[in-house]
Amino acid sequence: MTERLYEGLFLVDASVASQNWAELEALMTGIVTNHGGSIEYSEKWPEQRLAYEINGTKRGVYFLVYFRADTQSIVGMRNDAQLSEKIMRCLFVQETFLEEEMKRRQEVAERRAAEPEPAAEAPAAEEAAAEEPAAEAPAEEAAADSGESEAAEEPVAVEHDAGAGEEEEKE
Repeated sequence: MTERLYEGLFLVDASVASQNWAELEALMTGIVTNHGGSIEYSEKWPEQRLAYEINGTKRGVYFLVYFRADTQSIVGMRNDAQLSEKIMRCLFVQETFLEEEMKRRQEVAERRAAEPEPAAEAPAAEEAAAEEPAAEAPAEEAAADSGESEAAEEPVAVEHDAGAGEEEEKE
């Protein structure tokens, strides 16, 4: 019996997921653990529009799970997921690069958790934006008073056609 790292991706109806996510998460993790798998990392993806309708459903929620399990147990997991009415689709993958992918996803999740909420940053960003135009206004007024214009400060574009002609002669 060989235990390997797998990636499992479950798709559930968005309306069902919004009603009771905890129950769905327990169902999907239970499928893995009931067959001897040990979950190393899992994450819920945001609700998305599906590329095509599945049983009349246009929106879905994905649940990604990285787990270690015996190779023989994957068949049972797949069967249980397909028999569940709440799970629309499932996919189990085993590749050599999954260890690095799992670590990358964990690091991204940790960084997102450590970031302050955007609502707290928004007032500070608005205040900084309000202060910038006030600082620029006196500089523009000083330039206008001295008779200088903004156009004089801009660099002048120079065309280099002479080099292009030499290339044509060489060919």
